[in-house]
Amino acid sequence: MVREGPRRSGRRTRVSARRRTFLGAAALAFAAPVLLPAAGPAYAADGPGSLPGPGPGAVPGAGDRGGPTKAECRTTVTGSTVTARCYNAGPYTDAVQLHIECARWWDPDVDGMRVRLDPAESGELTDRCWFDVAHAWISHEPIRDVPDG
Repeated sequence: MVREGPRRSGRRTRVSARRRTFLGAAALAFAAPVLLPAAGPAYAADGPGSLPGPGPGAVPGAGDRGGPTKAECRTTVTGSTVTARCYNAGPYTDAVQLHIECARWWDPDVDGMRVRLDPAESGELTDRCWFDVAHAWISHEPIRDVPDG
């Protein structure tokens, strides 16, 4: 008995979804370095020599000191306790607040007290859930002090 190989009927074979996804991602990975530099920077449409910056409707004096405008915070979760360490490197005062969403439906979510961080000042915010932590984040509210004089 002679065995024949698989029949080729000339029709196209179907490509699986996994292979299509892989081939599409591979094509994008090879095409991106070629196509993206050709697009140019996002502000090139404003004309030659234009730089990104405040537009014609910008408020004078806002942001003229440069630097970051809000405090930088790093959060760590240890068990059910969340600790956020913040440092305000900017020229303006920032009020930071720790928010925690607890994982259990019966565990109340936590919105901590606001802490005022003056320029070049650091602070630590700590709060906890009863059991597990689902999400934790920091909200910022800039405080614009009016200078005396």
